[in-house]
Amino acid sequence: MRLPNRSIGSIQPLPSIFTAFPPNHDSNQSTDTSGINSGTCFIRRIEDGIEVVPFERSNALSAPILSPDQGEKEVFVTVQEETNVGEKPLPTPPRCIWHRMSPRQRIFAVLALQFLMLMTIGLSLLAAKGRSPQSDQESTARVASDSSPRADTTNSIHRGIFALPVQLPQQQSSACLATVNESVAWQCAYNTTFQLSVLPAPAEDDNTTMITIGSLSSNDTIHHGDQVPNIPAIKLLAVRNPASDDGFAYHFRTTYNRVVLLKEDDFIMTKKRQAQPPTTHPEFSVGESLWRCTFNETLLEGHIYINKPTRSDDTDIEADMVNATATVRLPKVPYTVKLVEERMPNGKTPYCEKMLVGRDGTLVSDSERMMLNLSDPEAEVSAALLKRKRTKRMELKDRQQGQDSKNCRCQWLMQ
Repeated sequence: MRLPNRSIGSIQPLPSIFTAFPPNHDSNQSTDTSGINSGTCFIRRIEDGIEVVPFERSNALSAPILSPDQGEKEVFVTVQEETNVGEKPLPTPPRCIWHRMSPRQRIFAVLALQFLMLMTIGLSLLAAKGRSPQSDQESTARVASDSSPRADTTNSIHRGIFALPVQLPQQQSSACLATVNESVAWQCAYNTTFQLSVLPAPAEDDNTTMITIGSLSSNDTIHHGDQVPNIPAIKLLAVRNPASDDGFAYHFRTTYNRVVLLKEDDFIMTKKRQAQPPTTHPEFSVGESLWRCTFNETLLEGHIYINKPTRSDDTDIEADMVNATATVRLPKVPYTVKLVEERMPNGKTPYCEKMLVGRDGTLVSDSERMMLNLSDPEAEVSAALLKRKRTKRMELKDRQQGQDSKNCRCQWLMQ
């Protein structure tokens, strides 16, 4: 390979190399030596046609350096890392996306993640809330399989205000009371009339049926025996018992505080107690003392059999309605009705308190009170514990068959 021909004048001299001389430097040296030690490179005789270029810096610790006017000499070259000790190395580029994001972008990302979490939790709660009413209805239908509620639009009940005559009970038991003289405190209603009102359906639900039970007359006289229950509006449930011939019926169940008014001498033990109750309810006069016996949380349960009409009797019953200017004649309930009153074994202890009839027809306490003795107090506690473990199906079966003979109970069938 031939090198290109260039003139010597176009070649620039190499940069001079500064050399530190020791103090005992001899100035009488030859011109050539002085030039070499001074660090100045002179180009003496260079043949035409040879191109000299500056050499590049090397990272090696030492390297030979050639000069065109002198022999080879070795120059010590420092390492680049040692000369740049004070400089910081460049940071390594981030590899994950989070490190590449700015602080503002990180804040936005955290807020977006929290928003998504809240939306997920909210949608889950809404979905669970929508499924809960359906599960409750299914569980209710499974529990009451012996008397399962069902919606039957073909069996509708007549609405209005009716008279419900109550005669002697089919079943009567005061076995929950220990002594015979105190058993008179549990008396069943007889020879009286209840008012049963089938209320109109609410505006928002045409299939809902509500009833109330109360006194037929607005007379405020105080009479002897069991008092008419005052039951506020409760809901009727449509039921069908496949094990019975009664067929389709409406059912209700509630509790109330049962009250019986007795004379002072009713607790006195007599040799010949009347086998049958009196046919009338004597009234108490002003200033007369009496006993008011209370059975709190007494169960009242009823069935209205709409497929079993009452016996043909067109006679209506007169009633002095509240807020009525004249006597109103009410029709009898056109269906067979079954009512059951029962003191629950785990109920509160019944008691009787002495009362005095005031001049305004109200009862005033006479500050005397006695608790009635229960037949089996230990069974009361056991029944309370057992009730927590019993299912609704077992309780319904026991009530229908009347298996517990130690309860105070009344049952009527009006047909």
